[in-house]
Amino acid sequence: MSARQTVPIAGASDSGKASRDEILQAAAELFMEFGYTATSIDAVAERLGATKGRIYHHYRSKADLYFDVQVAAMNRVTEVIEPIARRPGGAVERLSAMALRHAQILLTELPMQKVAVQGLERQLLGNAPGASPAAKRLRAVVKMRDDYERLFAEVIDDGIREGVFIDLPPRLATKPFFGALNWATVWYSPRRLQSAEAVDDIAQVLAAFALRGLLKPAHGDAVAPPGPGYRVVGPTLEKGR
Repeated sequence: MSARQTVPIAGASDSGKASRDEILQAAAELFMEFGYTATSIDAVAERLGATKGRIYHHYRSKADLYFDVQVAAMNRVTEVIEPIARRPGGAVERLSAMALRHAQILLTELPMQKVAVQGLERQLLGNAPGASPAAKRLRAVVKMRDDYERLFAEVIDDGIREGVFIDLPPRLATKPFFGALNWATVWYSPRRLQSAEAVDDIAQVLAAFALRGLLKPAHGDAVAPPGPGYRVVGPTLEKGR
């Protein structure tokens, strides 16, 4: 199967990319802190120490900005996870690595990823007309999410065929799997002076927990939540150096 193509950020080109990235990051932080309704273009400009003109140079509306936060977040995880899904190796090893990288990105890039996980339908476009530009962009983002979940479903299907994962419809199995990982966007809040190692330990625990839910009983005992200094290696743990 050919690699999925990421969706371009609106108006993306080499010139101005750094400016857009700064705008997206500031907007993601505000959407995470205050929600879509309470966030304004003025607030994004103030967070950047810039004028509204800088924002409007790239985005015609707050809705366009919100969509591009979603697109940027989905592009980010897809670009990292797809090569892992496509590489040779057993399903347990690949899914373990995919879960770990997904969790690491969630925890270390929380504003952007939290906005993506929360979902457009609930926050912005519940009543958008089906043919409106907003609804069309929504469908594009939903397709990105579906394609991303399909990467995991395909590896889960491989594991079912290998006899290591429980026999469930693969797309159904992704729901509790992502639930275990993505719930971190609800409860996780970075602590001041929290080390990168401490964050990585949380990601390791989340990945091991999500994977254990799919393993058949004969294999599940091999995956335990790693303690400090441990790393998930396939279905087992190794003491970090």
